[in-house]
Amino acid sequence: MRVIAGHWKGRRLKAGRGNILRPTTDRVKEALFSLLGARVTDSEVVDLCCGAGSLGIEALSRGARLVHFVDSSPVAVALVRANLAVCRASPETYVVKRAEALSWLKRFLACEPQHLTVVLADPPYTTELARAIIVELLQAPVAFPLGVAVVEHPSVVDWQVPESDRLQCRQRRFGATTLTILER
Repeated sequence: MRVIAGHWKGRRLKAGRGNILRPTTDRVKEALFSLLGARVTDSEVVDLCCGAGSLGIEALSRGARLVHFVDSSPVAVALVRANLAVCRASPETYVVKRAEALSWLKRFLACEPQHLTVVLADPPYTTELARAIIVELLQAPVAFPLGVAVVEHPSVVDWQVPESDRLQCRQRRFGATTLTILER
């Protein structure tokens, strides 16, 4: 696992041992950040179900102002901290929080960030957390400054993305992985 662009391009990140985490592949990560483009620069980024933190670290490498790393696993939180140390990330550019993703997201959406926000989520494929995160984002207050949200999930799911008159929804498929993109 590595950083693919920006200040820390080529930096190798720790991925953890065994089947504890399922990191986003470089192919999907490249496509995701190609979709985001310049929206990451100077934005506030949320990396939900962050695992080892590769998506949030990629965002920092590409100029994000602040990244919130959120995961319920103590192993994942330790890996994020280790990877931020490897990159020598400035402590004022990130917050690492051990919390359940959906309840944390509900509290975050209720606050009023001043900066455009990018939400990235890569929940475990064996749960329906991806759908719950999408539903929560679709119900976010109108005033919430969501720039874009990208939720990674398995391509084969038995649920549909609910329709919204406030957010445009599109999907990009990469083999067994699908990215659901929500934007105003």
